Amino acid sequence: MTVHLAAGEYRGPFTLPADVRLEGEGPATVLLVEGPEGTVLRAAGPTGGSPGNPGVDGVLLRNLEVRGGTWGLEVAGSVRVSVEKVGFSGQRQGAVRVNSGRFEAVDARFEASVSETVGVLLEAPEDAPSPSPPRSTWLRGTSFTGPFRRAVRLRGAESQALLEDLRFSGPVTAVGMDGGHAEVRRAGAEGGRGAAFSVVEGNLVMRDVRVLGHELAVSAMRARLEVHGLLSVGAERAGLGVVASRGVLLEDIVVRGSGSHGALQLTTSDVDVRRLHVEGAAEYGVVAVGGSLRLRDATVVGVRSADGVTGDGLHLRQVRADVEGVVIRQTTGVCVLAAQNARVLLRDAELERCGQAALMVDTLATLDATGVEARDSGETVLAAMGEGDLRVDALHARGSRQGLLWAECTGVTRVRLGRIRAEDRRGEEAACVERFAEPGPAPR
Repeated sequence: MTVHLAAGEYRGPFTLPADVRLEGEGPATVLLVEGPEGTVLRAAGPTGGSPGNPGVDGVLLRNLEVRGGTWGLEVAGSVRVSVEKVGFSGQRQGAVRVNSGRFEAVDARFEASVSETVGVLLEAPEDAPSPSPPRSTWLRGTSFTGPFRRAVRLRGAESQALLEDLRFSGPVTAVGMDGGHAEVRRAGAEGGRGAAFSVVEGNLVMRDVRVLGHELAVSAMRARLEVHGLLSVGAERAGLGVVASRGVLLEDIVVRGSGSHGALQLTTSDVDVRRLHVEGAAEYGVVAVGGSLRLRDATVVGVRSADGVTGDGLHLRQVRADVEGVVIRQTTGVCVLAAQNARVLLRDAELERCGQAALMVDTLATLDATGVEARDSGETVLAAMGEGDLRVDALHARGSRQGLLWAECTGVTRVRLGRIRAEDRRGEEAACVERFAEPGPAPR
């Protein structure tokens, strides 16, 4: 059944049959409720069924505005609700709530005028059975404007979302997940104060996403995260923050102008990073504490420190790290620091203008470095202390201000040197420095 609505205001609330089509005449066709309370539209299908199947009972809203109310639209049962060129504005709690069923939006507009509201919420009702019925959303070509607390929110493992070509301007958080699965393709977020994309105990996949500002571009905790193409500019805290997460894949990541927690802040997580570019980070380029890190093809340029204590390119503590193919330039602190029992394997590194040492070990850490070129270190090229173990082979160093090596030879602090080419070899005579033979040719 198709209902054509002329321009004008239509006062609800309205209950939508499962097969209705409402066609308006654009923004001049307005559905609303009297006063601030109540829900403008409700769509409820039978329990069970397949809300995601095209052609099955579904509601379509096109070319109209939904204004006011506590909620603009509530979806329940196995119904599928689709909106095209529909605007939601003026809701006091949220625009769309999906308890079960499916909500689809193409070329839609969501506008918040008050804070602490949500744009699209996927959440089971409090009295839902366990496991609760599935609920899903597909949003494409849609914008969210204004101070939403979360523009899109998923709660519960049964929540699923596919988000394509979205624009977020002003929400504190663009996408917030407490469980569930979401895939974000081609999205941009700006003007928010919190983490732009946040996942806790869920599964988030991101492709081609840009974030301007925000506290963090991406935050993950006890989650599975894949990011394929991210640009973060001007994050107040960090570009990406990952905590207690496994199976994390980050590739083609660009972070410019990150704040005091580094471009990447990784804590007790297992993370694989491929093709990373960092510019203008405060305090740290990459900081990893606990867990494991596999880093390939990274460039870190310009790490500054407000107090002169940090400013490290790679700051690795209590972590197992395998790093290959990195370029680190212009750091206030150390280019690569391994500390607090970290186990670090470094290969093929270009380290230039490190404010302190190019490579440093401290507090029982082990750093095994092969194929390193170090230029213009602010102090020494190598540094060891705190019973750390530093092994270096195939090193070419030049331009360091205070020589090759500084070591605090106490306890079991040890430095092992293989093939070294250096203009200034001061420090080699330290008591804890050993030389190991260059590997011979393989037997024929």
